[in-house]
Amino acid sequence: MNKKDVVLGTVEMISQLMGELESKAFDQEGFSDITMNQMLYLETIAQLEHPTFGDIAKHLDVTRPSVSTIVKKLINLGYVYKQQSPDDGRVFYLHLTAQGARFNELHNEVHQILAQRITQKLDDKEIQDLSVLLTKITPD
Repeated sequence: MNKKDVVLGTVEMISQLMGELESKAFDQEGFSDITMNQMLYLETIAQLEHPTFGDIAKHLDVTRPSVSTIVKKLINLGYVYKQQSPDDGRVFYLHLTAQGARFNELHNEVHQILAQRITQKLDDKEIQDLSVLLTKITPD
């Protein structure tokens, strides 16, 4: 087996584990209506703290019409609401609803569970090595 196949297998195992953890947690909490792409947008809105449509487009390197389409769906699902700027009526800020905030909190909890599983299986040196290796492959 070559290096690429070994890495591919590992990535697939981690992706599958993450998917299973998220699916179980989201189903239990009634969040089975969210797609992976919508999840990314919710995470981005939470991370950027009340961004505009343009902020999200820039952050995710997508078009504003793409942002509008997904945000409209998230608004209809009750995860996001928009608030018009008091200074410029053309600008809208996006906020998570209580349901959106709960989803984001649950999503973060799933990440914590995965991190806990990893740290339980590895010693301190292995965790340090893993951190260095993952940092090498992530964008700046």
